[in-house]
Amino acid sequence: METTMESLPQERQLFKAMTTGSTIEALAGVAAVVLAIVGLAGVAPHYMPAIAAIVVGAALLAQASFVAAEAREIEAREHLGTTQKVEFEGGISAGALAGGVALVLGILALLGIGSQVLVAISAIVIGAALILECGAMSRINALDVANGRHLTMRRIARRAVAGTEGAQVLVGLAAAVLGILALVGVDTEALSLIALLAIGVSILLSGAALGGRSASLLASST
Repeated sequence: METTMESLPQERQLFKAMTTGSTIEALAGVAAVVLAIVGLAGVAPHYMPAIAAIVVGAALLAQASFVAAEAREIEAREHLGTTQKVEFEGGISAGALAGGVALVLGILALLGIGSQVLVAISAIVIGAALILECGAMSRINALDVANGRHLTMRRIARRAVAGTEGAQVLVGLAAAVLGILALVGVDTEALSLIALLAIGVSILLSGAALGGRSASLLASST
């Protein structure tokens, strides 16, 4: 009983961190979608891709930071083996690295330093990170709490997250392909914006689903 009581604050801290990180990711997804649509509509098309890349990069970096802060707790709860730890930690590292790279490239593009090329590279990097990040998302989605309260809500939230994982892989592949096409000069500006639009929708859906999952676990742990 004492061990259970001691673990409750750790559980709540873990689920709060996950909820916060996922909420930031979802809000950034909304911002990226809006910026990409505005750019495609012809409003400041030279600046919108760079700003969208900065927003997405910052979101991925922030979300990865929240997960990394609780990585040891997640690994302990899930009893991860060596291979699973590599997959989980690799997903976190990929998200953080891609976020940092996209953030820097977006700032450089906003300053006018090879803007179209750098934004295209950002799309490729983020697309690859979305694919690699699915391993970490699967492990987070496997988290649960011992009590049986809010069971239906937890099952619905888990299915929502599972449903976004496959979509995230497809979006990651699409974004990488669009980024490569943009990089070789095929309608660079438009393809970069479309790639960032798809990425924005993906992180919005995954952030909302994972945030709902974490919120349901937080409610179950109280």
